[in-house]
Amino acid sequence: MDWPDDDRLPAIHTFVYSGIRFDPETGIAEFDFVHEGSSQRLCFTEGVKFPLPEGGVGDTELTAFRRVLELLYIAVGTFYYKVSAPPQVSITAMPLAPAAAAWAQQLYREGLAEYAHRHQLEHVLDLPVRSQYRDPVDRLHNLGGSGRTPLVGFSGGKDSVVALEVLKSGGLNPAAFTTDRRVKPQLEPLMRRAQVRLLRVRPRPDPQLKQLMRHTALLRGHAPLTAMTSLVGTAVAALHGLGPAVLANERSADEPNLVWRGREVNHQWAKSAVAEQALDRALREHTGVASGCFSLLRGMGELEICRMFAALDGYDELFSSCNVVVRSTDPHRTERWCLDCAKCRWVFLALAAVMPRSRLVQIFQRDLLDDRAQIAGYRELLGLDGHKPLECVGEIAEARIALRQLAEDQQWRDTAVLNELAAQIPPVPSDQRERAWRVDRVGTVPEAYQAALDRWSSPTMSASAHGGS
Repeated sequence: MDWPDDDRLPAIHTFVYSGIRFDPETGIAEFDFVHEGSSQRLCFTEGVKFPLPEGGVGDTELTAFRRVLELLYIAVGTFYYKVSAPPQVSITAMPLAPAAAAWAQQLYREGLAEYAHRHQLEHVLDLPVRSQYRDPVDRLHNLGGSGRTPLVGFSGGKDSVVALEVLKSGGLNPAAFTTDRRVKPQLEPLMRRAQVRLLRVRPRPDPQLKQLMRHTALLRGHAPLTAMTSLVGTAVAALHGLGPAVLANERSADEPNLVWRGREVNHQWAKSAVAEQALDRALREHTGVASGCFSLLRGMGELEICRMFAALDGYDELFSSCNVVVRSTDPHRTERWCLDCAKCRWVFLALAAVMPRSRLVQIFQRDLLDDRAQIAGYRELLGLDGHKPLECVGEIAEARIALRQLAEDQQWRDTAVLNELAAQIPPVPSDQRERAWRVDRVGTVPEAYQAALDRWSSPTMSASAHGGS
């Protein structure tokens, strides 16, 4: 592929969704994208390999799957759009129900806001996404009360571990799914510990993307990956006749990182309650599925999820919540923590508020709160410098709550980070402190799943559980 010079990029005027295919014999879906220009045309095809049911795919399941696949196609396109970021998007491959069209536009404008901010592409904030009209599906099938096996998105991090264990303890007998281009060595022992079936989905990016990356011709930046993960899970569930796709996105994801051009930029927008609700409406109108995908932990903050994780046995030496490790393409990489990113710093701080120091240092093999090199990073997490890091971290208030709590704990108060920063943290209002540990009921979580969450968390809901010792 001959990549054009930068001064020819403005000639590309439209990003087009040009074709979608699925082969039920191989389980391979293909998504076609075109960057249309007055003097050039750049074409890409993304492949996705889905696991097939042992007995083959039934007609009913295939019909539902194809509708969900169309929404996944929209989500995957946000990654390919970034190649040239033209001023408009045209979805010609299939018509969309009104709620699906509205979700697609929101996915670009909000889901790519961080990318737009990084490259100063202000037009993305008001990007027109054009599509043809399709009547909404007039009959809904509610998966939340279907009694079918739920399918949990499993990354190997603390949040997905908690979601899986909640459903297991509630007798809902979950399975799990993961999306990865390569086998992650840490997932196998996690699955043996969790004792659930794992369904793997294999993305196959267009080889031209790697060439663009090698030539630094691709404008890199954050894309709404959680939207893709949500729809991958919903599609796999439809293909196998399972229940809803269950994610582990938390209330903390609603907090934006910064404001740019008068718009909020939220690294975790695709994990937010607003994004989840928009996708739910799209699934209802476009596919006829209600409660097809939701977050079990939506009513919880990061600190409360960490408290629930700390009550579990057998995962300390297996889990990893470091996105540097997750994004690594090194097939031989076995370490679970990079120990120098905002996510590692946040997870260490949040877990320090709910487990003994000795246990936490054993998990990380380093004490990040006693490392002066981490102070600058913690200043950002605590809202003392810059803006909240563009990573999947908790709220600034949660970070302050955790640090102020540790400042009163004799096992932590003399560490390097506490000595430097504890006196600089302003008081946290009592309502924010109470909210940090509260489990709210939210309308998107079906009753049977909320009941499982209530049963799992109530025995350990106590003020003493919030201590660091």
